[in-house]
Amino acid sequence: MKNLIQERFQLPTFPIIQAPMAGTFTPPSFIATVCEAGALGTLGAGYLNPEDLRAQIQEIKKLTQKPFAVNLFIPTPVHLDQKKIEESKKILARYHAELGITAEPKLNWDEKLFEKQFQVVLEEKVPVFSFAFGSLSADKMQTLQAQGVFIIGTATSLEEGLFLEKIGCDAIAAQGAEAGGHRGSFLDGKFPLIPVQELVEQIVDNVQIPVLAAGGIVDGNDVREAKKWGAQGVQVGTAFLVCKESTAAPEFKKRLLTNSSGSTILTKAFSGRWARGVSNRFMQEMKSFEEDLPDYPLQNSLTQVLRKYATEKGLSDFMSLWAGTGVGRLKELSIRELIKQLTA
Repeated sequence: MKNLIQERFQLPTFPIIQAPMAGTFTPPSFIATVCEAGALGTLGAGYLNPEDLRAQIQEIKKLTQKPFAVNLFIPTPVHLDQKKIEESKKILARYHAELGITAEPKLNWDEKLFEKQFQVVLEEKVPVFSFAFGSLSADKMQTLQAQGVFIIGTATSLEEGLFLEKIGCDAIAAQGAEAGGHRGSFLDGKFPLIPVQELVEQIVDNVQIPVLAAGGIVDGNDVREAKKWGAQGVQVGTAFLVCKESTAAPEFKKRLLTNSSGSTILTKAFSGRWARGVSNRFMQEMKSFEEDLPDYPLQNSLTQVLRKYATEKGLSDFMSLWAGTGVGRLKELSIRELIKQLTA
């Protein structure tokens, strides 16, 4: 059977997609190196302001002629619950005091950010666009399609996969329960936790477009298994995060490389939205407050000062250590070594 993704992007091997990781872990040079090594690099741009987004896209274009993807977060309805916001500020203030952080937790988010980011994506004529947390409107889908953009949506259930095919996506990233970082769920306020094999097989059996397996994939054996499930590619995040070229904080990398299998848990503590990461003190102590936290991205904004300080000081107990269940099997390789291992 033809592999549509491999054909479309003229990839030398079974498609490896470097998962979008919003933050400062995968700069343009990293993404370009992924592309030059025969995989599809992705700029995780969910938190970038429009100016930085444009600059990074242009930098990637200077460094490689190969196709690459840009990933954005679709805005979700936000309920400004002042009581929850004030309660979260009080809890966070205690950590600020303990660590000697003088700045207070504060709300700082732009309701129009996605619209501005999306305009940059259109103007820069990005070859591949992927998204999570929601659904693109019909007019945005049509505009991307008119430009010939390859569109990848994120699904955490069969229902979401069917929905993404119906609105016109070219491929589906099937995000299994094992995947690190934020859950891409968007239907009915549910956050399904379906193992990646089961999810991929369910979606493959019911859609006509390519499906990518995402979650817990770190080596060639995992990729071979994904092929058996019917996946036409894999999306790999955590294994790239510990690559030598990754700009993740040293303490973050250390935790990922030294923690054992089973050390990741789901939390809403850092952002107000379910995400998987290596368990730490903040996540454990915030467990009892999780259902009373402000919505994403409000909580994400409130914890920003704490997360930034923790990263600068190397305090891994207060970092959002996003990672999938592949922790315990990771190796610090170069990007090219990792892609070679994945495609062996």
